[in-house]
Amino acid sequence: MSAETHFDGGCLCGAIRYRATSQPLRGVICHCANCRRHSGAPALAFVHFAIESFSWLTKAPAWYRSSAFAERGFCPTCGSTIGMREEVLHDRVQVCIGSLDEPARVRIDDHVWTDSRVPWFDTRDGLPRFPGSSTAVPSDAPASVGDV
Repeated sequence: MSAETHFDGGCLCGAIRYRATSQPLRGVICHCANCRRHSGAPALAFVHFAIESFSWLTKAPAWYRSSAFAERGFCPTCGSTIGMREEVLHDRVQVCIGSLDEPARVRIDDHVWTDSRVPWFDTRDGLPRFPGSSTAVPSDAPASVGDV
C-alpha cells in the first residue's frame, strides 16, 4: 500500500499509532474553549475519516468525556492530543491534524465555533465560518453552546 492510499499518524512517544485507508471526509478548525483546553492552542484542527477505513495499529488512546456531546482522546504516556469522538458522528473517526505524519496532505473545509474564537487569532484563509457547529455534519450540541 503506497503512502498516497493511506494516512498514518500517532502520538509524540509512538505508543499510539493509527492508519486510515480512505480519503478524509472533511477537515475542520474548531475554536471552542474545550478544543483550546485540550490542545493548549488557540484552535484545534481535526480531520474526519470513515470509521470502516480506520484502525489503531497499536493501542487506542485514553478517552476523557469533555462534555455531554464529546470525548477527547489522548496518549496516557506522553499526553499528546489525538482526537475526538462524538456519538452523533459515530460513522467517523476524528483525529487531530497535528497527529498525522503528513498533515499537509489533508485540507481544511471550514472553521467552527468561531463565536468562541480568541480575538487575536484570526486566519485569513477564505474558508466558511460558522458561529457554532457546521451545517456540513449533524451535531447534538445546542446552538448557543460553543464547548463541544
